Amino acid sequence: MPSNLRIHSTSHLHFEDFVQFISLNDRLELLFHTPTTYGHAWYFYRPSRSTTFYTLTYQKPHTYILSMDNLASVEDYKLFPYLADSLAHFLNGSIEETSLENTIYQILNEDWMENAIADEIARLKGSLTIFPKYYIHQSLQGAAYISVDALSRFGVTLTSATPRIYGYIQYMMQHNLLLVSTEEEIKQESQSALLKMHEEYDVDIPQHLSIGSVKSWQLNGEETFESYSQEDVDLLLLLAKNYLNGEKLEGVVLNDIGTIYQEGIGVGADGSIAAEWFQRAYNEGDSLYAPTNMGDLYRKGGVRIKRSLEKALEYYQKSTDPYSFYRIGQAYEEGWVDTPNIDKATIWYKKAAEAGHHLGIKKLNDQK
Repeated sequence: MPSNLRIHSTSHLHFEDFVQFISLNDRLELLFHTPTTYGHAWYFYRPSRSTTFYTLTYQKPHTYILSMDNLASVEDYKLFPYLADSLAHFLNGSIEETSLENTIYQILNEDWMENAIADEIARLKGSLTIFPKYYIHQSLQGAAYISVDALSRFGVTLTSATPRIYGYIQYMMQHNLLLVSTEEEIKQESQSALLKMHEEYDVDIPQHLSIGSVKSWQLNGEETFESYSQEDVDLLLLLAKNYLNGEKLEGVVLNDIGTIYQEGIGVGADGSIAAEWFQRAYNEGDSLYAPTNMGDLYRKGGVRIKRSLEKALEYYQKSTDPYSFYRIGQAYEEGWVDTPNIDKATIWYKKAAEAGHHLGIKKLNDQK
């Protein structure tokens, strides 16, 4: 389901001029521009950031409607109010939702984003209890959809926490892993939907009941929690069994299996088993989470795994995570495996800071 904003203006839009006007580092790319019954429509996205596309339609006589899918990426959520405000300035127009008392940035804030995503995931949960597919309205992959089976391949159920469901949907979109319906399937589904139009459904939206969570930090230092339900754990253990029997799984899913053993969520805490799954995750292509988690595991030590700063550094060096860059800097500064070297440490602290990680930024500020 999309979010919409209305911009009133008598000006005509030249899209390329608008792109030059806003001068983003990540340039907007026009998918296509088409005339409509009421005016014009532009479909565009940011190749490096978007998982869905924006639409801008002009409806005569003087209204532009900017639209974004509620399953868009966090980066696109953050850009949406800026796009609206920039369009209003470029067109010398006004945004319908704003007034003298508030601005578009006050309306479309972090709370709005969280609520919009939560509402969309609730809608998805309710729909998938009745229908086999949930289509993404503005997908870059065409008639792409989410299904219970597609979610289950990532250890996600309808009782999973909202951030977990949303996060894995984003992962699927970023890696072009969504299923896409054919024209014939869409035709058949449309006919079936017409027959069901007058039916009434009493839907109980599946609720998330947490049995444990993992604390982590965003680049800016904000604390977040990855929560797991019993259904999540049961499914992850089934996927683990299937993987050992030869079934292919994404590295990020194997990392989740390692995480429940590392934290003892629904299973006994066991650092040795966690390390095995983190290694498998890394072998399957997860160079972000798995080696970082392995580094933390050896840096801290734990149940059935001994602390080893040498192994911790080895795995941090395999990671593409800015947090790991910070830990590498710490290893050089403190001399985990050799004589302390502040010059090498600073190189890695700068690398973490350049990626926006709060610990790298803080370390560099403290050194001044």
